[in-house]
Amino acid sequence: MPEYEGLKIIYEVVAMPKGKWAILIEILRREDGEILMPRHNPFPRHPFDTRLEALDNVRRYLADTIEQLDPPSRTNRIA
Repeated sequence: MPEYEGLKIIYEVVAMPKGKWAILIEILRREDGEILMPRHNPFPRHPFDTRLEALDNVRRYLADTIEQLDPPSRTNRIA
């Protein structure tokens, strides 16, 4: 999972019935603990077949969402 400078990203992969997977995400600012996005499921109508599939979709979702939350100058991705 990618890390972003100044942000704490909490995610939880959840097992669902019939072998499907869901994911919950919360985004916090490390500096002051402000919740930028409360805990939520970014794909409420899309259960995933594997954990890996869920995490791949979350990586793309995070990249787009974090750019909208904080300007790129404040939030640098850590390799």
